Amino acid sequence: MFLSKIFTSFTFRFLVGYVAWLSVSVFMVLGVIYAFIAYDSFSDVHRSVNQELDELSAAYLSGGVESADTFIREHSGPERLIRFFYFIGDENRQRITGSLEQWPATETYRDGWLGFDLQDALSTIKDPVNTEFIARIKTLPSGEQVLVARHYADILTSTKLVAGALIQSMVVTIILGTLGGAVATALSLRQIERINKTVRHIMSGDFSERIDGKGSRGDLRQLSININQMLDRIEVLMNGVRQVSDNIAHDLRTPLTRLRNRLSELYNETACPDAQGEVAALIEEADGLLGTFSALLRITQVESGNRRSGFADIDLCTLVSDVIELYEPLAQDKDQQLETGMAKVGAFHGDRNLLFQAVANLVDNAIKYTPEGGRVFVGLSVEPAAFKISVADSGVGIPAGDKEKVFQRFFRVESSRGKQPGNGLGLSLVQAVVRLHEGEISLEDNHPGLRVVIRLPRDTTPVV
Repeated sequence: MFLSKIFTSFTFRFLVGYVAWLSVSVFMVLGVIYAFIAYDSFSDVHRSVNQELDELSAAYLSGGVESADTFIREHSGPERLIRFFYFIGDENRQRITGSLEQWPATETYRDGWLGFDLQDALSTIKDPVNTEFIARIKTLPSGEQVLVARHYADILTSTKLVAGALIQSMVVTIILGTLGGAVATALSLRQIERINKTVRHIMSGDFSERIDGKGSRGDLRQLSININQMLDRIEVLMNGVRQVSDNIAHDLRTPLTRLRNRLSELYNETACPDAQGEVAALIEEADGLLGTFSALLRITQVESGNRRSGFADIDLCTLVSDVIELYEPLAQDKDQQLETGMAKVGAFHGDRNLLFQAVANLVDNAIKYTPEGGRVFVGLSVEPAAFKISVADSGVGIPAGDKEKVFQRFFRVESSRGKQPGNGLGLSLVQAVVRLHEGEISLEDNHPGLRVVIRLPRDTTPVV
């Protein structure tokens, strides 16, 4: 798993790309170096052969065969590091003198250079040498032809060694660069994963968590310090907002509760039917306000992440079935067709009460906004990475421009205002519950109506 993260990370891909381009650049530079070395080596071979040819020709012209033999004997001795072979023949290339027994069968190359098999020209050579000998001829004014050959296997060996060393160094560069990129990526990923782990803790509601900067250096250390300072500021602001919200909700809920209780007493004490109707309406308004404050407090509590302590392994199939059983009588009262599609799923780690309320809110909304004789569908299925809960209705749906707004607190679609009871907090609570479980919620068109889809991750390992 960690290796796959390394190979798919941007840092590793960037370093591999850098090593690739660097290798190409190094290869081009090494190619130029090799070309210069090879050119210089063969230029030296050509220069030495031409020099020997000129000196042998001069010796033969000045002193004849005796002077040429002396030159050949001195330049062919065992103390010489470079072996030259010589041949002087008449105009028909019949041997006059030289270290070669006869004129060799040569292959002609450009600029008058020759190559030949030494075995054809020297009987003491048993193994064929092919064109590892390079030769040059010169015709003297008197018609004689002078040939000088040099064995250039040492040059080929040297250039091969240079080419091999260059290729090996390039291979080592690629290997070390890739390994270095993998090591650098692994170290970077460990530090980033430590930051991500802390962020996940914070996302789960623990705003007191801070990034451990030990072991980090340079930019990552400074980043950790800045994030911790930002978290300190966010925690102060969040605690202030939460405290104000809780105080307002609690302070208002207490007098509203007393007011509702007093209205209940008045309802029981009043004998006039008209007065009782007025009091009953006031009690209903008070209940609505108390419900709103309770919903606000519950959303705040869920969004704070404090409810993760209630997480346990639950059976989603049983949970959704219980919601359907609860709302089935309500659908029957509206003559609605409540359809289900339930799949057997594995255990899910979450808060059963919160998930039950979230699904119940969706089913309640679907029944509420579906006309009589309509259709409501509730389904549970399994995807490769998530459990999918779907609630669809055949009502009026939600306009595309309002689908993101309906998750805002107190937002209600204009077409539903005054027609259906509610305070605009139902979907806000559902979204808070889904986010608490690290899931996703989306709104889709059902043609007609609305389809709400909740995806809860199958890998629900608790954050530690």
